[in-house]
Parts: sequence; structure tokens; C-alpha cells
Amino acid sequence: MSQAYEFDFVEDANGEGRFVTVGGPLENIRSLLARQDIEGAVKLYEETGGSSRQALLDEATTGSFELKKTIGTLLKRSRDFAAAGKVFELGRMDAEAAQCFEMGDDFARAAPVWKRLGELLRAAGCFLRAGKAEDALQLYQQAGAAEGAAEALSRLGRHLEAAQAWRALANPHAESEVLRAGLVANPGNLPLAVQLADLLLQYGRGPAAVQTLTEAGKVAPGSRTDLAYLETLARAFEAAGSKPSADKVRAHLASLPRPAGAPVVSAPSPVPVVAGRLPPTLAATDDGYAFLKGLPLFAELSLNDMKALYRVCARATFETGQHLIEVGRPGRGLFVIIDGQVEVFSGPEPTARLLNTLGTGGFIGEISLVQDGPTTARVTARSPVKALFISRDAFMNYLVATPAAALSIWRLFALNLSERVRVLSAAR
Repeated sequence: MSQAYEFDFVEDANGEGRFVTVGGPLENIRSLLARQDIEGAVKLYEETGGSSRQALLDEATTGSFELKKTIGTLLKRSRDFAAAGKVFELGRMDAEAAQCFEMGDDFARAAPVWKRLGELLRAAGCFLRAGKAEDALQLYQQAGAAEGAAEALSRLGRHLEAAQAWRALANPHAESEVLRAGLVANPGNLPLAVQLADLLLQYGRGPAAVQTLTEAGKVAPGSRTDLAYLETLARAFEAAGSKPSADKVRAHLASLPRPAGAPVVSAPSPVPVVAGRLPPTLAATDDGYAFLKGLPLFAELSLNDMKALYRVCARATFETGQHLIEVGRPGRGLFVIIDGQVEVFSGPEPTARLLNTLGTGGFIGEISLVQDGPTTARVTARSPVKALFISRDAFMNYLVATPAAALSIWRLFALNLSERVRVLSAAR
């Protein structure tokens, strides 16, 4: 590798001398680049603390495409991703620019570049990470990405729309969390209370539905004349075994004037079942929250951060013999086993060796949350399996939106990984 600096020997009046640099860092970087010594230019750029950044950006602005490409490469390899992104964008090298902006956590600049490239989902994810949920929502809707749109609506505080979107996705725990968050922000919002109560009623939670409605009714001035609210309250009392209270509510309903042609209030449609997922449930013994909360990786999350993480989980079911993870395929994300058993094998079939058997509360695939690469193990359902699943993209979006949680998770991830390495080393 060439030296980062060029030197000249200067002799003084006493016949002694010393070596001095010639031309300064910028001139030396130019010289190294002219000789195609990228490594030397990178070393000098890093050693001088990026003092030549602005001058290089100015040169790239008026320079040729090849000069832009060279300077952009220098900055990228120097890990000055923000500056590299700007140069690549100047040269209309959009793919390189978007990647650099994203690597430099400048999601606001990465998003429109990905959008120009037609990468709508990646652009939407960057908008979401940049706190621009409205822009993200538009792109998710344009791309037909229902889960992304539901999450964007949740981030925007459009609780009722978000809840309806989660219901369409057969994700009752996300629907429930969004509705509860909306009622915390606006305790007297009757439409939110009605939808949450209806959800609870669908899963046999009558007393909880009564409590939700009565608490909202206390602070909502229109609760005594709201037909949907009163009808749902009557159904909730009946489900909770309090028929006299239900009869009183229905008698009050009968006394209210109804506008001509007003439709009869009926129960909302049930939560749908999406193919390939578990039938949705809110039962405490099967909601998966306790299993997720019990993972060492999430041991330090606050209540709000834990609930937000649970909201991005999906549910999945596998029959005996189905693969959750296959060797050589890109990692999908984290699976948390709610019910059933899986077997973990190393290597391809038929020479695969059984490494472990995991049951309820076990988890697999956590490495793929942070590493985008092929998997080295195969995981197969030993019996029918119910699981929670967090995709890598959903997890990354969650980390950006919850920086305090991200710090705790990364620290615990490093500790858990180092402990695994220690155990493996001791076993050799």
C-alpha cells in the first residue's frame, strides 16, 4: 500500500533539516486517487478525521461521473456513509446512494431514493424509521402490504382504522393493543370502546367487556344515547351473567327515539381466520405474551415497549414434519413456541444430526433478527406446533421506533451470544 502522505526534505540555515508533508491532506488524497490507490486514500481520509469531506463533496458536485464514483467509493469505504450517499446521489447512482443513506441511519434521505427505484416496501420501511408514518402508509397501501399499513396507522395514532386493519389480518392481540392505546389517549372514545368490547365478547371475556364499556361511558357525554354503545353494553352484561342489568339497558334503548330508516344495530363481523395462521384467540393461556416476555433477549423491556413488540408478532401453525427453518435458506425471523415440539438438526438431509429438541417456551431463529444470511440448521415440527413469529423487517422497524428498547436488546443479545461462545469453548 502507498504511504498516506507525500513528504519532502527541507534543510534549514544550520545545515539540518526535517521531513514535511507536501500539499496537505486534500492534495495527497487527490494524488492517491489519481494513482488508483483507494486504500491509501481511505487511510489518509480516516487519519485526518474527514477534514477533506466538504472539499471532496464540492469536487464531486462539478466533477465527471467517474470522479463522483471514485469519491463515493472512497467515502463509503471510509465509513462516511452520509457523505458517500450524497456523492452517489449526485452521480445518479441511486442504488448505491440509498444503501449508504440507510447504512448511515439517514432513513429520511434513503426513503425517497428507494421510492425512485421502485422499491416501495424498502422505501416505506425507511419512511417509518424516519418517523414519517404518513408517507410510509401511502407506500404500504400502494404496494398492498396490509401489515405495514396497519403498523403505520398504529404509529399515526389512528387507532380505530388501525384496529380494523389488524382485525382484517386476524391479529386480535394487535387489534386489542391498538384499541387499548386509543382509550388511554382518549378514555371517552365510544367507537374504540365498542370495538374492544366486541373483540372481548368474541372470546368469552364478558366481565372485561363490561368494564371497558362502563369506564368509557363514565367520561363520554353521549353514552346514554349512543345506540351502538348501549347495544354492545347489553350484550356484555348478558355475557357476564348479569341479565337484570342487560334488561335495564335494553329497556333504556327501547325508550330512545330512532331516526327514520336507522339500521338495527348488530354485532360486528367476527375476526377472520387467515390461511396458514392460528385461529385468533385472546385467551390468557394461549396469547403468547408471557412466553415472549420470558425470553432473555427481552428481559429489560418496559411494559409499553413489550406491548409494542407483541403487536408486531404474527401467529403461525405447523403440522408434524413441516419445516420452520431450512438449511441454506435466508433466515426469516424469530419463532417462539406456544405449543408443541420442534427438533433442531445440523446439516442437510439425510446426514443431518439432531442437535436439540425444544418445546413450549422455546425459541429459534433469533440470529436471523440481526443477520441477513442463509441459515445453517433445519428446524422441523415434531408435533403440531403453534408459534409466535417476528420477522426481521418488523423487528428492525420496532428497534428504530423504540431506541431505549433497542439498546437493552442489543446489550442482552451480545451477553447471550458471548455466553453461548463460552459454553461451546468449554465443551471442546
